[in-house]
Amino acid sequence: MVLLEYLRKAAKSETSVYTTFLQQYSKNDKSLHLFHEGKDDPSFYGNFIENKLKKNRKVYYYQAKNKSSVYHYYSKVNWSSYSRKRIIFCVDKDFSDILKIAFPIDTNIFVTEYYSIENYLVNKNIFSRSLRELIGLENDKKNSFLSKGFKIGLKSFYEASLFLSAYILYHRKLNTPLNLQSIVFGDVFEMDDNFLVKRKKNILKALDGKTGVNTTFNYSDIKDVVIELSKINNPKRYTRGKYELMYLVNCINTSPKILNDQRVKGEKKYKCCVSLSHTNGVQILAPRLKEPKDLNLFLSKNLK
Repeated sequence: MVLLEYLRKAAKSETSVYTTFLQQYSKNDKSLHLFHEGKDDPSFYGNFIENKLKKNRKVYYYQAKNKSSVYHYYSKVNWSSYSRKRIIFCVDKDFSDILKIAFPIDTNIFVTEYYSIENYLVNKNIFSRSLRELIGLENDKKNSFLSKGFKIGLKSFYEASLFLSAYILYHRKLNTPLNLQSIVFGDVFEMDDNFLVKRKKNILKALDGKTGVNTTFNYSDIKDVVIELSKINNPKRYTRGKYELMYLVNCINTSPKILNDQRVKGEKKYKCCVSLSHTNGVQILAPRLKEPKDLNLFLSKNLK
């Protein structure tokens, strides 16, 4: 009862993110304070940070909800009194470079190389590890075969999702509010058992219906944005990470069916040992990720 009562009182006395930071920051300890955008960020950054810190250093996380808020908190800190080595800020790049939106640059601000943190998770190695660790596939030949199929399928996803990326960027340029949370993978894509993806017909109408805007007469303008994006050599730089993660999750969840359909007599039946979805994908898959080079460089410099 004591614990429950404490939690009730804490919920009633919630303070602002920045006030919480001021209360928890002490010049007499070596704690690290991280401002980030969303609820999944600690799952992504946490392991890499903990592995670089000495055991007695505590980490505090502050969810700022969006990128602008993260930069807002950065601007509020009096840097003549606070240490940059103990306060770091992590944000997703999204379209800011393409739109040429200027944000503060500092040694303690990490900006993802790709659109968002989810893009780092989608690769052949993560898929292969998921087959082995989440589905229990011990046959290396089958793992290699499926992983190659995933790599080919990922290219088809990038091609199929290019129009979706252009649609989002087009509205970002116009500052049109879009309800992207309502769009799920099946609304705009079809994926077969070879992990190959194709775009659904009448995608513009489907997207307008989901986002609540009307761009039926702007198809040619969006196609111009498609051409603009196709000139960028790495699709991870403009593909919304949440949709790329949806593709990976679908491939992992489809794999047991593919394996079981080809199962020979006496071979075990495969299934995923966790209920993997796009809502918990970062939490489950991030610990299996090799540390990205750009993040490693940033943390190595800031966590000395």
